[in-house]
Amino acid sequence: MSFLPSLTAGGFAIAGLLCAAGPIIIHLMNRRRYRTVHWGAMDFLQQAMKRNRRILQLRDILLMILRTAAVLLFGLALARPFLSVGASDFDASQPLLAVLAIDNSMSMGVESLDGTLLDEAKRQAADFLDQLPPGSRINVIAACGSSRSPAVDPYRTREDAAAAIAAIDPTDREADLISIGNQIAVAAAHTPQLSPRAIYFTDQQASAWDDFRSPGQWEQFPPLQVVEIGADDATNTSITGFELQDALADVDTPSTFVVRVAHAGENPRDDVPVVFSVNGEEVDSQMISLPPNSERELTFEYLFDGMAIEPGKASSIAIEVSLPPDRLPADDSRTIVASVVAALPVVFLDSMSETDEDPRRNRYGETWALRRLLAPVTSRREEQRQLIQVRHRRLEDLDAPSLRALLEDARLAVVGGISEPPEFAVDVLNEFVSQGGQLVISAGGEFDPARWTQVAWRDGAGVLPAPLDPIPNGVSLDANVDRLEPFRLSYDSMKDNAYFQLSGLSDSQLLDLYAEPLFFKSVTPRVDETTLAAVEKAATAQANQPTDEEDMTADRWLLWRNDVTRTGSVSQSAEQETSVNNAAESPAAEQEKPFDRRLLPRILASFDNDQPFLVERQIGEGKVLLVTTGIDNLWNTLPRTNAVLIFDRLLRGMLETTLPQRNFATLAQVSLPLESASTTTMVELTRPGDDAAEELPIGFLDDQTRGVTVPQLMKGGKYELTISQRQVSSDPTLSPEPPQTMVLAVQPEATESQIERLSHEDFESRGLGDKIKWLAPGEVISLAGAQIRGQDWWKYLIGLVLACLLLEMLLIARPAWVDRLLSRAENSGATPVSEEARS
Repeated sequence: MSFLPSLTAGGFAIAGLLCAAGPIIIHLMNRRRYRTVHWGAMDFLQQAMKRNRRILQLRDILLMILRTAAVLLFGLALARPFLSVGASDFDASQPLLAVLAIDNSMSMGVESLDGTLLDEAKRQAADFLDQLPPGSRINVIAACGSSRSPAVDPYRTREDAAAAIAAIDPTDREADLISIGNQIAVAAAHTPQLSPRAIYFTDQQASAWDDFRSPGQWEQFPPLQVVEIGADDATNTSITGFELQDALADVDTPSTFVVRVAHAGENPRDDVPVVFSVNGEEVDSQMISLPPNSERELTFEYLFDGMAIEPGKASSIAIEVSLPPDRLPADDSRTIVASVVAALPVVFLDSMSETDEDPRRNRYGETWALRRLLAPVTSRREEQRQLIQVRHRRLEDLDAPSLRALLEDARLAVVGGISEPPEFAVDVLNEFVSQGGQLVISAGGEFDPARWTQVAWRDGAGVLPAPLDPIPNGVSLDANVDRLEPFRLSYDSMKDNAYFQLSGLSDSQLLDLYAEPLFFKSVTPRVDETTLAAVEKAATAQANQPTDEEDMTADRWLLWRNDVTRTGSVSQSAEQETSVNNAAESPAAEQEKPFDRRLLPRILASFDNDQPFLVERQIGEGKVLLVTTGIDNLWNTLPRTNAVLIFDRLLRGMLETTLPQRNFATLAQVSLPLESASTTTMVELTRPGDDAAEELPIGFLDDQTRGVTVPQLMKGGKYELTISQRQVSSDPTLSPEPPQTMVLAVQPEATESQIERLSHEDFESRGLGDKIKWLAPGEVISLAGAQIRGQDWWKYLIGLVLACLLLEMLLIARPAWVDRLLSRAENSGATPVSEEARS
């Protein structure tokens, strides 16, 4: 027990320490307590802080309201709100939007002692401007287009509108009411704060209303007042048609030009001279008489033997035919550009070569008749003057590279009597046609329809227009049969095609002509729903297949395809606009190019046993023509008759499609490539009836082709482009290259020569109701109708915006009087302080 004393001593020591530290701990804990003392001055300070905080909150709320109101009012001002009122509340002092559409079609060129109908329409439109209330806006529309760019914004003054009316020039186009309605609707939508008044000044030509027979066609357009110009007199003599009969002209044979002259009127017109001119020089004329309401067709022949034609190229010659001017001089002349060619390369492929053919043994290839038809002169001296340059080969002697080299500068290929085409030939010919070449495939000889279908059809992706039945129809003359069953051409299947119409021959004469040849054997193409579906599937797959532009350009091996003419249309149809909008809304992955129905095969002519004779199909940029019988003496007697001339027209027409286009209808623009354009090249354009030349800019038509765009081809006649080089060197010994000339021809609309007017009875029978009102000459144009008021509200809204911004600035600056106002506003709703709180 020795340790007890020590433990007791330690415990006493700890207890002593705790007793000494206790007061200190209690003192420290008491220091954390505080006592609330009520003091009157502190209460007033708290009240002041609360009041100031509420004033700031009130200011922020007012600032938010002012800023929001300023933004909303500014947006309303930009929208320019207005109030539409009914016709019963019409106020003649309120401004309007006048949309004046003036018919400047060719029929408005009818002349009288006071000028043309177009002049009268412009006078009446200018006089109408004086009826408009102050502040009105005016849109002026040239119904058939104009050489000047139309103004987007309406004119604000009568003087500007009158100048625009006076500047409208005549065109040789026809008026389109739907197009006019679209232009009126666009003008009205562009100025929605003014009520539109649409007025159309026209001669009420009946042909312009042919396709407008339902009031629903004008439902989406503003109401229209149609002001009739001139008197009802349909007397007119015109040239309604002018063409080169065989599509191409050559220097070896006379070319036939067909002219159609029409006369409308109750009285005859005797001794009318029809003048035929070449390059502006009269070379022939004929005197004709025209009975009342009659049409005459006459022909002129001309031989281009004095011209130097570059082999393989086309020279463009302007040919004009004219009548003495009458009350509508615009349709008294027509101009076309004739393409004069020599030695165009044409490839003929059959089962015989030139060395195999022997006239003494009557051994000829299956293409011999067509070669003789297109190139009748056989002497070497005259070879470069013929229409074509014959390249005759045996298909078995070629391979893919040699066939491509043979075709690279050719425009037409004829394959005749081949029993079975090799695979490489089908591939090369398919490329040739896709790039724009023309191909004729004819049966005859040992032609095997089963093998051709197997090799060249390819489920619509090959070069054959349609699959063929394996068994031919009939037998050839060399077959050992007891009885032949010949068949003939069906003229009923041919009479609606211009290729089979010959000038000066009546239907009965053409019927006799085409009934002359006898046919003994033919192959049968299946142009049925299955075939059409296969072609559509193949063409759609090809069109939607992604292609690299560089690879596609490299694969184009035809040498003459660089000379391409591109045309631009005047306006886009509603269906095109709808399809474009729908395409834009759909995802890119789901977009597919629509199928072009022109790519489907079509039967051009048939036999009297209802079997096809000619089947045509477009592949890419070119066409294939299938002749279901041979052009020889074993399958038919066609080469021995005059009916074989239809192939001369067909092949010439196919060649003409490969040449640069030089004849156009009236249109907005045409783009012409220039082969040797450089930075020093200058192109000047001379329009018909205008001696002054305008310079056209040269640019890129695509990534590789330079050329010019000729705008506004609105007048019929000859357009001449002069291509020259600017003199950039000061050296006088360097003479500039001689200028080149390119000629274009524009054909006026033939329907515009029919100036017969729409009758009131016919107009009323269309039931157009209140949407379109006809005003006879002398009737006053009405301004009554629905109106729009409050067009100036936007000015007051802008004033309110400025007031809001001013108040905002005052609240932010907070001058003393603003604080007093806010304080009063705050005190008016504050709770008073009690006496107990103050104490």
